[in-house]
This record gives sequence, C-alpha cells and structure tokens, in this order.
Amino acid sequence: MYTQRIKPTPKLSQYIAHFWLWEQNNITTLPNMLPGTGVEMLFNFGDLLKLKTYQQSQLHTNDSVLVCPRKSLIQFQATGKTKLLSIRFRSAGFFTLFGLPLTELSDQAISTEQLLPTSLLAQLIEAKSDIARVTLLEQWLLQKLIKVTNQDFALQWAIDKIYYQNQSDSITEVKHQLKCSERTFQRKFKLFTGVDAKYFERTARFQSTLKALLTAQSTQYLAVAFDHGYYDQSHFIKDFKYYTQSTPSGYLTEQNFSLNYYQTI
Repeated sequence: MYTQRIKPTPKLSQYIAHFWLWEQNNITTLPNMLPGTGVEMLFNFGDLLKLKTYQQSQLHTNDSVLVCPRKSLIQFQATGKTKLLSIRFRSAGFFTLFGLPLTELSDQAISTEQLLPTSLLAQLIEAKSDIARVTLLEQWLLQKLIKVTNQDFALQWAIDKIYYQNQSDSITEVKHQLKCSERTFQRKFKLFTGVDAKYFERTARFQSTLKALLTAQSTQYLAVAFDHGYYDQSHFIKDFKYYTQSTPSGYLTEQNFSLNYYQTI
C-alpha cells in the first residue's frame, strides 16, 4: 500500500486542503469515507472500484466522480489494483469555485462529466506521472479561480472559523460578526456546505477528534475527546457511533491506525 499527500499551490490553498494518492496492487480492504465537511473529486486510474452510500455505484477505470458525504459514510470495494487520485476541497472551497450548491450533491457519487473538460480527462489519462496529473489539475483549477468574480469572503471566513474552533460559542460569535439574519445565514451556509451550521460544527468537532486519535494511534479517547469540546463520555460515544457505525473500542484498532484517510505519509 502506498499513500501520498500533496499540498496545493499557495493560490489554491484556501480552496483545496490537499491532493492525495492511494495505491495498492492487491485486493485489500479500503477504509470507509466517513461523513465530513469537505468535497472529494476522485479519479480512478486503477481497476473497477465499487462505491456504496445511499446507492450502489461503480467507478470504472479512468472515470471520476464527486463525493460529498454528509450524513452517510461511503464504502469502497476494490476489485483489483487500486490507484485513486483525489482533490480534497476545503469546506467552502468547492462551492466558491464551481457555484454548485452542496445541498444538491450531498451523500451521492456524481459523475464529473459536466465539470471537467474532455481534453483535460484525456491529458490526465495520458500523463506519465501522478505529479504531472496534479500539475494539470492545478492549472485547470487556477483557470476556474480566475473566473470567480463573486466570492463571499465573509462566509468563507465564517465556515473556516467554525471548522477550526472547537468552541461551543463559535456559531454565535460568527453570526454576531456577520450581522445578518438567522435565515440568511443558514441559507447561505447550506449552499456552501450542504448542511446547517449546527450539524457542520458537530461534524467538524468529531473529525478533529478522530484525526487526533488516529494520528496518535491512541485507544485512550476520553482525554482527547474532552480537549476537542465533548462534555462527557456518552456524548462522544453517541457521536462516534453515528459517524463511524462503530464503537470507539471497535474502531480504534491497528487496522484503522494504518489504513485511514488522515494519513500524512
């Protein structure tokens, strides 16, 4: 198994968290993609890959899909060699670049045929290396960025503020600083993220906690949970079961420590 995380060019860093590559030659278990706050554009340069969320779909060789897991996890089933390249968009990044409401994309696997130029797909298939593919994608995204004329910097700031602050009053503080009505705030927030602010905050808190546990390869979860804003054990376990469909003891295992989408190798 080989994984690599590639940082985007600085001009794209506020829209894209990173590119990542996942490659393995054997048919082995792939980790579930848990409900999250961002958007993934997945390019399959390996064998057929099966995806399951609310619906069953297939990602054929040289095809690509957009996934936006919010209230359901995505299961992957390899049928042979796996070679996935992904663009991981930040929470507010995808809507800013493409203008597609995330309320229409959540919990689905959607073909990127209408988003990517045919010529770009051909270039990606023919590229000699993964770095060359990332370069092609960055060039395309930079062209998209040039055409963005109506960025909502205030809401982008608000979403980042809620995502990175594990504080119970983050939403209240953000709404106060934005000086807009509750209805306007929630309507815009859902366009950018696909969910309301409270659910987004809940997901961000769990993501941050789980990432810390997996990175540290720790089964001692209570102290980490409290550090990330959980107020008691039952509160954390309830969220853990909701997002992973497992208990902490069932999920925090050697397999998930070595096989997860938070890897930094």
